[in-house]
Amino acid sequence: MKPIFRFFSALMFLTMACVVPGLSTDAPQSAPTPDTRLESMVALTVSAALEMTQQAVPTEPPLPTATIEPTATPTLQPDSSGSSLAKNEDGTFTFIDGLGKYQFSISSELIPLRINQQEYLEAWLLPEASNPVVQRYLDSLQKQDPSRVRLYILDFDEERMASGFINNINVLWEENEDFSLEDETDIVELANSYPEMLSGSEVLTTEITNLENGIRIGVITSNASVTTLENVDVVLFQKQIVIDLSVGTLALTLSTDEKWQNTIEPLFDEILETITLID
Repeated sequence: MKPIFRFFSALMFLTMACVVPGLSTDAPQSAPTPDTRLESMVALTVSAALEMTQQAVPTEPPLPTATIEPTATPTLQPDSSGSSLAKNEDGTFTFIDGLGKYQFSISSELIPLRINQQEYLEAWLLPEASNPVVQRYLDSLQKQDPSRVRLYILDFDEERMASGFINNINVLWEENEDFSLEDETDIVELANSYPEMLSGSEVLTTEITNLENGIRIGVITSNASVTTLENVDVVLFQKQIVIDLSVGTLALTLSTDEKWQNTIEPLFDEILETITLID
């Protein structure tokens, strides 16, 4: 498998710290262990995998020093991450990646976080952060590589995370890899790697299409049966979008409980239609 395929197919499961992939529901299961949760993440490094499956909840969450102030017109002011995240007056967010040279908008219904940036620290003070599911999830994110994992977009709606799974979108960028969308060769090869990364994963569709603004994208949809750490069985629906940028390759991946697909997928599609490339 080409490195770029292994990178995207493996990292699309990074946001599954709250599930136990590949468990059968036909018989009672013993408590999950880090080893069983890592079986379908063989392409990740040991350190990254252990970070994502960490069970401990921090006793003292980090404290923020400031809040994000709404701005009428966000401007490109990258911090040490090479990106900027601004809250607009209407409650939506604008994310600008100065390294990957792209930007998009995010619904006010979702919570965008960059790894170990100010908004990540502030997330620990949200009312939702009293939920152990949210605490585990936030803890699993903090040591990921922000040069690749550019942004997480989370759904903290109480009803929708009752199962123990947090619906999410991750934004991944690989600077030194190319992904061809001239035909379906690369997108099909990427899709074929899914079962290797997550036992029981079933690819539903693959296609190459264009956004309304003409940006060409590869699309893969899939599902898999998983069990959350709260011992709730859910069907996980994933939709991965791949874009060949002038600088590297970008992938945005939606992961949602199939029960909430009709609610969360339209928010994901709205993000896609706001993607623009910048100089």
